[in-house]
Amino acid sequence: MTRTQAQIIELFQTLPVGERRELAEQLYERAVRTSFYDTMSAEQRAQLERSIAEADRDEGDPVDIVFDRLANKLGIARSP
Repeated sequence: MTRTQAQIIELFQTLPVGERRELAEQLYERAVRTSFYDTMSAEQRAQLERSIAEADRDEGDPVDIVFDRLANKLGIARSP
């Protein structure tokens, strides 16, 4: 254990039990949970950013056309 880790544990033990539990849960969530964005490659993130910029400029296809293409690709019917 590093000196810093030991100091953190020492400070952690000074907290009331309820606060310790809350802090432990927050640390666990941050350690094991990642967002979908975090798992994307640099190229995927860049593509996402480009797509968002296009949408912000009102470029691209209308959503109904995109959904129709997706439904056709997946072989499913779209409800009206």
